[in-house]
Amino acid sequence: MLLLGRKTAIEKVAAFLIEMDVRLTAAGVMSLPMNRRDIADYLGLTLETVSRALSELRDRDILSFIGQSQRQILLRDRAKLTEFDQ
Repeated sequence: MLLLGRKTAIEKVAAFLIEMDVRLTAAGVMSLPMNRRDIADYLGLTLETVSRALSELRDRDILSFIGQSQRQILLRDRAKLTEFDQ
């Protein structure tokens, strides 16, 4: 999570998801410990920017959402996600 100030929004969100994947994943599903607003505050982004980044990752088939709250995420392609965090 170093050098977050030099990363694009999608790179910040990808780095966050990778860190959460390492800490939280069980059976391939990640339950985010915070809502999008809290993630945005943590990353220094706006709520809308975090939502757009997550939607872009979904559209690229890197992740998918489970449930109505969209706080449970299935990482479909970890390799592609890590490409954003380099």
